[in-house]
Amino acid sequence: MKYFLILAIFLFSCNTAQRKLEKTQEYLFKHPEFTAGVCAEQFKTKPDSVIVYETKTDTLWELLQFYDTTSTNDTIRITDHKTKVVTKTIWRDSIIYRENKAEQEQCNLALLSCNKNITGLIDKNTKLEQDLADWKKKAKTRWLWIALLIGGAATVLVFKVIKGIKPKLPV
Repeated sequence: MKYFLILAIFLFSCNTAQRKLEKTQEYLFKHPEFTAGVCAEQFKTKPDSVIVYETKTDTLWELLQFYDTTSTNDTIRITDHKTKVVTKTIWRDSIIYRENKAEQEQCNLALLSCNKNITGLIDKNTKLEQDLADWKKKAKTRWLWIALLIGGAATVLVFKVIKGIKPKLPV
């Protein structure tokens, strides 16, 4: 029984490391921007570096011979004979582009986040513009009611003043 308890404790103690690893992996999969940031910091490369290799591909040999001849009747005589060897080596440039994939992924995720924020702000701006149009309509109708009230009060006042002034007729 003692050995079983010790064996169980040993097995469960090893299991906590596995659980921590699984939790870490789950967190990293849920937050890819954090993962890309860590990779970009840990494995730094020159951003979008270009590597140029020069390699020798082939050497060409060419034998050129020059003859100076003189001819008299049917006889041809070689007066001067020159031999020239031309060597040409071809070099080839190999260009390798190395990109920082983690940094690119981090930038793509930041772009997606900014696009999501912009979409939210555009929706909020549209709602605020609609509210502004509604309030302008309400203000216009209220102004018309106030103008009607002032006009009515002025009309009543004018009629009272006119009634108050009675022409005096001679009797």
